[in-house]
Amino acid sequence: MQIREVEVLVFDGCPNVEVALDRAHAAVATANVPANVRVVRVHDDEEAKRLRFLGSPTVRVDGVDIDLPAEDGDLFGLRCRLYSVDGRLEGAPPIAWIASALRSETMNGAAPHVPTAGCVCGEGERR
Repeated sequence: MQIREVEVLVFDGCPNVEVALDRAHAAVATANVPANVRVVRVHDDEEAKRLRFLGSPTVRVDGVDIDLPAEDGDLFGLRCRLYSVDGRLEGAPPIAWIASALRSETMNGAAPHVPTAGCVCGEGERR
């Protein structure tokens, strides 16, 4: 069985790193799919553009954003990323979205991400 790669792309200081990592690990267990989870730190806007980084945290399975509508996005940069989940905004994608990507399923109900420049990322710091 192929080992899947889960990448959690973040910038330093992102307040949602731990919850995204926790959800990624929980999704691996939920999907019952062998996978490595790793953090990829994005350091500047140039790197953000090169990596097609839509904001922190971004979760990818085998290089594909778990929020498929976001794949067409082009708002690359060091910014917070929010996810619209059941009518509310969350700072990390749900376990179900990640698990579905690990099982190579399509999340029909997945709403597009909401990239937000200038959102409050924690401790009063604006990104």
